[in-house]
Amino acid sequence: MKTILFVHGTGVRSKREREALDRIGDGFRKVLPDAVVETCSWGDVLGVTPADETGAPDGAVPAWAPDGHGVAWSDAERAVWARLYDDPLYEIRTAVLAAPGDASATSPRALDLLRTRIGAMPDDPEVGELIPAGEPGEQFRAAVTELLRAQEFVAALPLLAARASHDLVARSVTAAYIRFRERDSGPVLVSAEERDTLWRAMERRLGGAALGVGDRARAVAWTTAQHMARPVVRRHRDALLTRATPALGDILLYQARGEPLRTYLAERVREIDGPVVLLGHSLGGIACFESLVAHALPQVRLLVTVGSQVPYLYGLDALATHRLDAPLPDHFRARWVNVVDKEDLLAFPADDHFAGRVTDVEVDTREPFPRAHGAYWTTPRVYDAVRTAVEGC
Repeated sequence: MKTILFVHGTGVRSKREREALDRIGDGFRKVLPDAVVETCSWGDVLGVTPADETGAPDGAVPAWAPDGHGVAWSDAERAVWARLYDDPLYEIRTAVLAAPGDASATSPRALDLLRTRIGAMPDDPEVGELIPAGEPGEQFRAAVTELLRAQEFVAALPLLAARASHDLVARSVTAAYIRFRERDSGPVLVSAEERDTLWRAMERRLGGAALGVGDRARAVAWTTAQHMARPVVRRHRDALLTRATPALGDILLYQARGEPLRTYLAERVREIDGPVVLLGHSLGGIACFESLVAHALPQVRLLVTVGSQVPYLYGLDALATHRLDAPLPDHFRARWVNVVDKEDLLAFPADDHFAGRVTDVEVDTREPFPRAHGAYWTTPRVYDAVRTAVEGC
């Protein structure tokens, strides 16, 4: 009789572990009715323990609190730019939705003038002085061209022209330019002052301040943006850390001092009579792998890592017990199966790094990330993969 020893991942404590174990037990009873499923409950004894009643560690909760007088202008500004960097059409889309009626009566001359002025922006002397020479200048031109080809932007131009919403257009172009520059190289060194100087210059070249649609649209856009941006995250940092601390803290603690967990796991394995299947999810899979590297555990016949970051950490040379390009120790005899859902952004195939020592098994949990990371235990293919591997041991 084989024992399947389940090693949970980060942030899991007693209640969640029991729920997972019930689901896993049901799954294995269908495919391996003779196997015994047990657990290595490390979260409560070796995971992080919050230092105060809020659930966040000491020093994590800010010493200040919101004053209750609404959102500061700087917070609203920061919030909307967070959205614009991600979606340069954010304010314009909100303006279209908030505007009454339609723009069918827009003067063709006004529409052509706005389109022409936008297209000419890369050659405008005042704007050109604010764009660095060389590649950034070409990127600005490409961003403007791309924006003028975007169907949603083109469809909004009649309304924007009718209401002289030059500030919305200028911020959209600015955000599109910054986003274009960041496509391949990550965040660029553009200060908030440089950003604002650029969009205000374009606003002037387009014809000046908005005549009306901006007020209502901006109020809606900027208020909505606050629910998606960093000011709210900062304002509610204590509540967010209360939820995030166990998961994030377990990872940090393991990376800093993981030996107690590896020793605890090895001792748990040695308590079991007969062959063992180590089934590790996420951080639990890392601990299982590193325990097999650090300890001779011959009764472990099969290692199953599920949603694992072992290959990623190995590629970074960030595993504590196994260095990059080092061979696995001779006492690591267990067969290894690595279960991956390609939609799980925290799961990595292992065959590229451990060719001949691991079998990657791809499954489809039919869930989006991040739910995909915890949905393996509701996926029959996972249990079938373990059964096939057990039968081959």
